[in-house]
This record gives sequence, structure tokens and C-alpha cells, in this order.
Amino acid sequence: MLKKCRYIPLLETDRLILRELTPEDTEDLREWLGLDEVYTYWGRSASKGEKNPELLFVDPRPNVKRKPSHDFIWGIEEKASHKVIGMLEVFDVENDRIGMVGYRIAPRLWNQGICTEALQCVVDFIFSETAMDRLQGSADVRNHGSNKVLKNCGFTLEGTIRHGKMVSQYCDYNIWGLLREDIR
Repeated sequence: MLKKCRYIPLLETDRLILRELTPEDTEDLREWLGLDEVYTYWGRSASKGEKNPELLFVDPRPNVKRKPSHDFIWGIEEKASHKVIGMLEVFDVENDRIGMVGYRIAPRLWNQGICTEALQCVVDFIFSETAMDRLQGSADVRNHGSNKVLKNCGFTLEGTIRHGKMVSQYCDYNIWGLLREDIR
């Protein structure tokens, strides 16, 4: 199930609208979210909820009281088609100061600068409208596209973890960081 996040602001770029996902996005998500190639560098296949996106909007335990999340989860809507073609998250937010970035996009749209455009928009929002001081991301060293997105958005390569565990696989992965002061 998608986390119930804080208020998700609508953000816009030349080609994209970043917005909260809704159950009406299920069919768009079904087209790409469950494809195994989306998870090549995650060390796992698509989950049941990713293969059946309608499950993302159903609370399996509705009576459990949960703490409010400080995370942001945006659907990436392509203006031209009005379809949700990706997702971008700022998650594991600690004390409203540090957050991790993650993104995924429909494979048919890889290498078109969409993730870079969306992430740059989110970076601008985070550092102008929140108290966060640091964003960080990680990418398998073999995932040239994801490493390129982080670099193109101004993140600094801070190091490489060798034989570490990233999500659910053991691999070498890069750690990228971006501070508020880096973009002044």
C-alpha cells in the first residue's frame, strides 16, 4: 500500500506534472510498474502490489493506527499523454532534515531525460519549501542511467560501497549527496 504521506504539492515542469497518485492511476501504473526490467538493479522482481497496482490503494490493515509519514511520493504524469509514467519519492526522511531519493519510470521512456527533469524539480522544491538540508541517493554502479540522473541534478558522488546490500541485493553501489548549500 502507498504510504499516506504529508501533503503532496503539485509540481510542474515543461513536460511533466508531479502529483499525488490516486486509484484512478491504476491502469497507467499497470502498463509499466510490474515489469521486471524496472527492478533490474533492485535485486528483486516486482512485488504483488507492483504487479497489481490496485492493491497499492487498499489498506490491508485499516484498523492499525499509523504514525504520519514525513515522506513524499509523487506520480510523474506526462503532460502530452496525461498518463502516469513514473514515480519519484523522497523517503526515509529523518527529522525533516535528510531524505533519500528514489525514482522509477516506464522503460519505454528511459534515456529521455524524464527522471532528470522530475528530480530537478523536486530538488528545487525540497530546498526552497522545506527545512531539509540534505538529499541522498544510491545507485548500483552498473546502473549508468540512474547514476547519470543523480550527477545531472547536481548530486556529488561521495563514495562507493563495495559488496554492500542495496535494497535486497549485494552489489557495489554509489552513494550520492546534495546539500542545500551546494545549490546556492
